[in-house]
Amino acid sequence: MKKLSFFLITITFFTFSCTKEEIVAQNSTSTLTGEWRWVSSTGGIAGTTITPETAGYERKLVLTNDMTYSRYKDNVLQNSGKFEITKEKSIYKTELVDFIKFDDGTKSVIQGNTSDELLLADNFYDGFGETFKRIK
Repeated sequence: MKKLSFFLITITFFTFSCTKEEIVAQNSTSTLTGEWRWVSSTGGIAGTTITPETAGYERKLVLTNDMTYSRYKDNVLQNSGKFEITKEKSIYKTELVDFIKFDDGTKSVIQGNTSDELLLADNFYDGFGETFKRIK
């Protein structure tokens, strides 16, 4: 009986020692790293769509493996620093979702992340969603 109890306690310990959040954050970071070209932003009360053509400028987001970011406007560095991936409650789903939090105080919901596309969104109603394409 003691062996069975010890076995169950050991299994329980190993089951709860690694959380799902840690695993998701590691996977999310590996697909997030790279250079991303801004394609469009859509949202606001009027459902406005803004593109580089309508805005008159280009934007780029660079995310690195060492959890640093750089934001560029027309190839001029606007700001840089550290970022982290967290799990938080969003307005889009009932379960916790991935957020990217920048050390300048901004954060976005990661709504989609494939090898070629990154979708970020504000976590408030009438906010904007942004589409980025990976720079090859």
